[in-house]
Amino acid sequence: MAENSDTSTVGRVAAVLRTLGEDDRNSELSGAEIARRVGRERSQISRMLKALAAHGLVEQNPETRGYRLGWQLHVLAARAGDQRLVGSGTAVLRAVVAETGESALLSILQGDQSFTILRERSPHTVQAGGWVGRTSPLHVSASGRALILDHEDDDIRALLTREPPGTFGPKALRSVAEVIERLHHERREGCTVAVDELEAGLLSVAAPVRDATGRIIAALNVSGPTSRTAERLGELSATAKVAARRLSTILSRGPVL
Repeated sequence: MAENSDTSTVGRVAAVLRTLGEDDRNSELSGAEIARRVGRERSQISRMLKALAAHGLVEQNPETRGYRLGWQLHVLAARAGDQRLVGSGTAVLRAVVAETGESALLSILQGDQSFTILRERSPHTVQAGGWVGRTSPLHVSASGRALILDHEDDDIRALLTREPPGTFGPKALRSVAEVIERLHHERREGCTVAVDELEAGLLSVAAPVRDATGRIIAALNVSGPTSRTAERLGELSATAKVAARRLSTILSRGPVL
């Protein structure tokens, strides 16, 4: 019988690495704090951290004894995924942050989830959370719905096999029928909007990024506190659409030889 991914060795290692990567300011975490966050015994996590450090995947600050992601992991990450999307996306996201003052993210479709691969932070003290390396449900996130904006209704039903209860924001969509109806409207608008859906107090707008064939390959998202951004919804939506089209154009040009 196969081990559950959460209890297997690989699953535990992945949980530790994700925990260290959750804070995009690259702060350190103690072994005890990592154990607390992943819900494991401290001695077990300590042995795992030593093994990961031996392979350069994590490193320990000799003065504070705290752990952070190692350079070897950064080298491996640099070779992962679509590097043209990552490289070009970084510049576009920075331009969005400079224009709007809000956080900008780039996400891709991973199974039945939206997976964030890039984020540029807002300069504001109060800002949207850091989701790089995290997934979010398709039905309650602007990025998620932007990623499936072109999907047929039957394909959407197949993806959204579960209808989670109200464990998200107060305005979360409650059924597949609601998601499909919203997508029909958002398809006409060319962007998606989620206000207090994924979580209370969070507003996000997103637009699809397309390859040379017109296929959606990513979603560009602008996010911020609802209290600060609600009156700027039209502006943020327009910015997201323009930025997504710009990134699509860059990617459609093909590699420079």
